[in-house]
Amino acid sequence: MKLLFLSQYYPPETGAGATRASTLRKYFVERGWTVDVLCELPNYPSSIIEEEFRGRWSHETTDKGGKVVRTWVIPTRRENILQQVAMFTSYMFSSLIYGMMHPGRYDAVYATSPPIFSALSGLLLARLYGVPFYFEVRDLWPDAAIATGQLEHKNLSYRISKRIERWMYRKADLVIPVTHRSEALIRKTCPEVRTFVAYNGVDTAVFNRTGAGEIPASEPWQERKFRVGYVGTIGVIHDMDTVIRAAKLLEDDPDIGIVLVGEGSQSNQLRRIIQDLSPNNVYWLGNRPHDCIPAYLSQLDVGLNPVNDTPVFESILTVKFFEYLACGVPVINCARGIIREVGDASRAALTVEPGNPEALAAAIRQLKHDPALRARLSANARPFVEEHFDRKMWARRLAEALEENQTASDLNPDSESRTTPSPTNTMYKW
Repeated sequence: MKLLFLSQYYPPETGAGATRASTLRKYFVERGWTVDVLCELPNYPSSIIEEEFRGRWSHETTDKGGKVVRTWVIPTRRENILQQVAMFTSYMFSSLIYGMMHPGRYDAVYATSPPIFSALSGLLLARLYGVPFYFEVRDLWPDAAIATGQLEHKNLSYRISKRIERWMYRKADLVIPVTHRSEALIRKTCPEVRTFVAYNGVDTAVFNRTGAGEIPASEPWQERKFRVGYVGTIGVIHDMDTVIRAAKLLEDDPDIGIVLVGEGSQSNQLRRIIQDLSPNNVYWLGNRPHDCIPAYLSQLDVGLNPVNDTPVFESILTVKFFEYLACGVPVINCARGIIREVGDASRAALTVEPGNPEALAAAIRQLKHDPALRARLSANARPFVEEHFDRKMWARRLAEALEENQTASDLNPDSESRTTPSPTNTMYKW
């Protein structure tokens, strides 16, 4: 199969969206597919277009899997709705124009959201090419923007975005949520849509306790005997305020160090919190190359997974949780919803009330003073993700669902219902 894959974010950019897109492409190519990627000129999370791509409308490279085409974008910090719209719509228009000017002979178009505007470009190109459109939904946008106060229900941008979202659900040949809770919310909005749940996961060959990749030696955080870390994007989903306030409560213990690795749209807010509270045990290392992340994880005694306490985020399952577990790192989840559900099932995590620094600090102290508990959680961690959240396994299941849909489309190209949901398209049992 020849697939056009639209993802606004793609390596060398970091983050869950870029990682999922690149790894799905890798596994699809291993399956014998040709996968062309249409993404933005690299600028995330720094909001500065990398030097070799500056001044270009587009940039194209070719590898054994197909082409990677990067198109023009307005880079912004995405700190408010105007900056987000500028960044997202500029990529939408540039990718759409490129796709119209360079039409390919594709069997299908696959687009991932958020942002929803890149998926809109994918839908329009699929209709232009006359091929099926597959709509991957990683987060329920624009509802996430409402939850974080970036939009209001009466806001015109929200109403327009909500109409686009529902229209796209109905027009997609297959909607691909990444959790069963997201699927339930989508079906509540549009009960007639066809869905296939394809969970996120982790590449267990890369993420393991041996810690592939190099990290600088003798950094100050390495002097701490008990290292608690947050490794991932600093985004609107993540409750870093609670992490820093918990760190402040732990200043009396000289063994405990809080290590932060990552950047994102909320980096400035995190910087202000750290400046305001001035905890003496927080080490923010900024962004690090993705191939070094396993090495940082291997240095941790505990991983943190803090999620803002709002209902829309209860359907989200963060990738960093799987990366911690694959490296055998016990986790403290500050979350409700599916993160708590999966964390409890893994027997590799503690869960505390989100938005509660005192509860988080107490859980950290508990794990520090109970090495037997840490050992049990660590022993359960990797086997759980190997069985249930191996990224290659879910990529294979997704590929099989897409191939099934293609076969149905070829046999009955005028059908409105082109696919029969796979047996895995049900609430997953851990």
